[in-house]
Amino acid sequence: MAGHRIFWGDTHHNTYQNPDPKPTLAEVIAFARTYLDFYTGAYYTPARGHVPLRDPARAGTVAVEGGHPSEQSAAGQTWRGIGVEGDKPADLIEREWDEFCRVIDEANTPGEFVAFPGYEWQGDGTWGDHNVVYHKENAPVYMTPTLPELYAKLRQHDAIAIPHHTGYLPGIRAPRWEHCDEALSPFAELFSVHGCSETDEEWVGLRHNSHMGPGVGGGAYQNALDRGLHVGAICSTDNWTSFPAFYGQGIAACLATELTRDAIWEAFKARRVYGATGDRIELAFTVDDAPMGSIVDAKGARRIVARARGADAIDRIELLRDGRVIATHNHQGTWDVPPDGAPSRFKLRLEAGWGPRPGEIPFRERAWRGELSVSEGRVVGWQPCWLSRGQGVPEIDGATARFELVSRQEYVSRPFQGGVVFEVEADPSARATLSLNGLEISDTLGALAQGSRLLWYRDEVLAMLREATGVDPSTFERQDPVYYHYAHKAKLHRAAPEAAYVAALEHTDEAPLAKEVNYRVRVEQRNGQRAWSSPVWVRPG
Repeated sequence: MAGHRIFWGDTHHNTYQNPDPKPTLAEVIAFARTYLDFYTGAYYTPARGHVPLRDPARAGTVAVEGGHPSEQSAAGQTWRGIGVEGDKPADLIEREWDEFCRVIDEANTPGEFVAFPGYEWQGDGTWGDHNVVYHKENAPVYMTPTLPELYAKLRQHDAIAIPHHTGYLPGIRAPRWEHCDEALSPFAELFSVHGCSETDEEWVGLRHNSHMGPGVGGGAYQNALDRGLHVGAICSTDNWTSFPAFYGQGIAACLATELTRDAIWEAFKARRVYGATGDRIELAFTVDDAPMGSIVDAKGARRIVARARGADAIDRIELLRDGRVIATHNHQGTWDVPPDGAPSRFKLRLEAGWGPRPGEIPFRERAWRGELSVSEGRVVGWQPCWLSRGQGVPEIDGATARFELVSRQEYVSRPFQGGVVFEVEADPSARATLSLNGLEISDTLGALAQGSRLLWYRDEVLAMLREATGVDPSTFERQDPVYYHYAHKAKLHRAAPEAAYVAALEHTDEAPLAKEVNYRVRVEQRNGQRAWSSPVWVRPG
């Protein structure tokens, strides 16, 4: 959109749960500013504790035998009892909040990185969780029990309150939309580590939190729109890691004129925001040239345009009116790899990791150092797909990008490969060469667009297993687990030409308007990454 740029951030990164956080908030932000434009830490106000079990015999160590390793996450844990939450002591909140605001203020650098102070408000647990965000520092933390009381306090400040994980049971940590003040809650968090709160259809669903789940109807995002609320949509992580915008757990996009607090805040208040699951899908959506978040009048047909630029091949763009899909652009099958002699841009996605699971051998992380070069072309951009700290910002110099990644063993059932997407510009006949930890892939961009390529480190894994066990791996009865299962691997995904990751949907809605309607779009890539726009509301003119 003319005059606006897309800025990327996280509005819901939980902080100060632990009394002595490692790394510190300042260290977290120092890392975040290498790959994000804006950040709102959610200072966590509840205190967590446990009610012990009555039977001391149940307080021992859990022993899990047999089963698949992914089923053994409880092994070695201790029964702690029933988890409970209450408010932190007022003096502790005051002390931590003062420190939090000081770090946020020091981090805020107009034109480079924007940081806002914010905290998570849960009240008495029956109004839905909200993230309070202030335009500036020097506002207090309000520990009011009810949402109406919180709203009354926030009207004294330049503040917003963002509802999140709204698809859980209304009144049990999910909102009752009849109490929503859209002026103070201009948008809601549609996707996070919890999953997706768009609807109760379980298309993506809230499937990760056994305590708060399952997802149900009533508080979902579409329910807010059905009530006539003017509420936009974002995604953010809501995680407890030291890693804001953890890939795949949600990232917020903001359409603003510049990277300053005032410009980002103006976009927040205007609902000129949207969300993505992880890949930074660039999205422009207008109704009669009005951008997402707008409320407009129309007398006749509405011209609707959605344009997406993905980080992978786009599968489809869907246009919804009042929650119903009224038009779809199916992008798969509409494009071809350009022929030699027709220069294009390509996106090259690298993932590196896999290998041994936690607890199998003494190994915690793997460092990757690589270089991507393209003959007779240039590297024009990159975006992170990071799952752990320690990643490095690539150094791009013309036709070459040098980079470092780290893959860490964190959880048995979660991926721990690191990733990065590069965008290159060259003729399809140009040769792209990836050198990574001693192995190499080299082929033309046209050939790489036909399918993915794999590197796996056979010699390295044999040496690693021999050192860890003292046993010659060649003596094992079956070789496939030894030679492949424990090997670290890197995948260079199928190269996507620009025709694959750029798509548009244009639609004219001629249906008569008897009442206000809302339009919004969903975008999905072939790799499953998604984006959701904020709506545009149209009233009869």
